[in-house]
Amino acid sequence: MKAFLINPPGPYCRAGSRWPHRRAIRSVGIDYHPFPFGLAYAASRLRADGHTVSVLDCIALGMPVEALAEKVREFKPDIVFMETSAPSFRRDVETMRAIGRPCVAVGAHATATAREHVQAGFAGAIRGEYDQAVTETLDLLPRPWLATKTSPATEHAPLPVRLDDIPWPAWDLFPMEKYNDPICRGRSVTVLSSRGCPHRCDFCTLAPYHGEHDYRLRDPKAVCDEIAELIRRYHPDEIYFDDDSISLNRKHVLGLCEELRRRRFGLPFSCMGHATVAHDVLEAMAAAGCRAYKFGVESADPDVLRQIPKAIELDDVVRTVHDCRRLGIRTHATFVFGLPGETRESAMKTIEFALHLRTHTLQFAIATPYPGTALYERARNKGWLVKEDWSDFDPAAESVLSYPDYSAADIAEMHALAWRRWQWHILTRQPGTLFHHFRNAYRREGAAGLVRLGRYGAQRLLAILRSRR
Repeated sequence: MKAFLINPPGPYCRAGSRWPHRRAIRSVGIDYHPFPFGLAYAASRLRADGHTVSVLDCIALGMPVEALAEKVREFKPDIVFMETSAPSFRRDVETMRAIGRPCVAVGAHATATAREHVQAGFAGAIRGEYDQAVTETLDLLPRPWLATKTSPATEHAPLPVRLDDIPWPAWDLFPMEKYNDPICRGRSVTVLSSRGCPHRCDFCTLAPYHGEHDYRLRDPKAVCDEIAELIRRYHPDEIYFDDDSISLNRKHVLGLCEELRRRRFGLPFSCMGHATVAHDVLEAMAAAGCRAYKFGVESADPDVLRQIPKAIELDDVVRTVHDCRRLGIRTHATFVFGLPGETRESAMKTIEFALHLRTHTLQFAIATPYPGTALYERARNKGWLVKEDWSDFDPAAESVLSYPDYSAADIAEMHALAWRRWQWHILTRQPGTLFHHFRNAYRREGAAGLVRLGRYGAQRLLAILRSRR
């Protein structure tokens, strides 16, 4: 059979992102595109099973729906697999209708709202990790994890346990030069050494998407075999591990670092992990070439952290950042405004903590109760939701949550203040961060990247100066 896999058009960051959000097609700023592992592994699965596959990442390619529809007409697929998200759902439905072929919705949003997808006209919706279930979906026959017009989905798709038996992602079907993470230096390629996360933060989509017992590890030797092939094909400047939390399993991360040292790839790597890491583990990571480390703190209020729940101690976060600095590892911390229990006072405390943490980069988002998460159910039950249109569920825009003594407007104000304070901080006290972003823009896109980032910087500077009058 012929299958078409798409990350549909629109001004969004969707497939490959843990927090899908609206985003303008970039004429300024950093043009960030995460690698869509779900689509890439699904494509390799279908090809390995003897099917003909085409893929279009319309967001990375900047492709409008009219051009996509023309490509679909030319390919004449028997079925289309499409990643959807909450903020883009209306646009995704329009794309599905424009395509005019049977479409199956996949991803975290399709998992949480399978029935709504079918009601909107999708031929089906897969609940859970879809990449190894796509072949069984081609006939659209009843499956416990496949919602259709005649059959609801009552289970998650079976989790692939032996990750090293899965065919490598179908890189050749994707515009690999487009994918990057802003923390990486120059051109990067992305790999996974694990899937899932054993933690259950109530705002996170991972647990409802993967299902129970979702944390699985790969053999470090197999991971490094894949890295060797990526280096051979694409000659990157850096490796990026997009694991949900690479540092959770001590034996795994130490084994991976040992194998990386043995292979001597001659490239640095960046990764994402837990906010607190043992010193000896960080030493092993630095010795293996770790250049940058990303982690989520979320809040500087211990009561908010307990309510999420997120089991970290802020003193340990400070120690981890200090250790990383001593070892030459750059750090990137993320914070979320509008979580349950937060007040204006605790939000200010979070801003001050973030600015004094001395990470190299920071990221701020608005708490967004995506459908399927524990936070969504809690917000509905307690009457915290002030908007229920999914297109408003955007962690980079306005809050859909409002509390009795802490309104949606308050949350948006704190979020905007955090960004202004951080941007003024890097302009006046941390120019190395600016140099990092401009150097990356030049390495990836040459003079055009510098111009785009320069325009963004000028816009932000003017906005900051106006706010400080």
